[in-house]
Amino acid sequence: MTTLLDLIPARGGPRECGPGRQEGHIYAECGFSPHGVPIEHFLTDLPIPVNPGQLGLSSQGVTFIERQGTWHVVDVIGESHYPCAADFVEEAKALGVSRKIPRTGDFGRLTRESTLILIHPRGRVTNSRPLASFTSGFFCPCGHGHSAHEPCAGYHWYAAEANVPGTVKRRLKRTSYEVRPLLSGAPALEFTPAYILRVPISNLSVIRNRDGSVNRRSRAVADKARLPVIDADA
Repeated sequence: MTTLLDLIPARGGPRECGPGRQEGHIYAECGFSPHGVPIEHFLTDLPIPVNPGQLGLSSQGVTFIERQGTWHVVDVIGESHYPCAADFVEEAKALGVSRKIPRTGDFGRLTRESTLILIHPRGRVTNSRPLASFTSGFFCPCGHGHSAHEPCAGYHWYAAEANVPGTVKRRLKRTSYEVRPLLSGAPALEFTPAYILRVPISNLSVIRNRDGSVNRRSRAVADKARLPVIDADA
């Protein structure tokens, strides 16, 4: 298991979901140090299928849930911004995870044991068995030794399509990565929503206003959590 000492604040700036973080708002974060535990350690593998509606999870924004006395933050990733789970994972690898929490959230429930739990609408492939023979060089990114016949997290990278002509690379706003194309004749991938990633919360960030000041109300709300709180740029 990792400790918070292995983690750093996430980076600001543009992401697939927008031009930057909103001033005056609060973000729960998890950044990854090059000398710490890699993001693959936190991937949910095998991805766990979930019905967000049945669990009462918000399709926009976050939901606080309690498990065995500890409160966690669950967020459903927007498919319009992140069409495939690999987009979110690769962006997080480069920039860290930074998810906005409304100021109405009960921040007093958050502790160092709290985590960010991410769901993607296309988080788990449901037809891995017929797809298996159309994969090439399949491997489990988490080192669990899953085969292509299992709905492994490795399928996140088969679901992504290259967008750099003549390559197997997919370019995002601030990073790029290699996809794993299926062989010719493969059936279409089929998906169900699933938990794909669960990370510790390294800190809360209160985003400074354009003039450099800090929203006092937001800072007071964030300070209720038993977590490090920093002032950060958008």
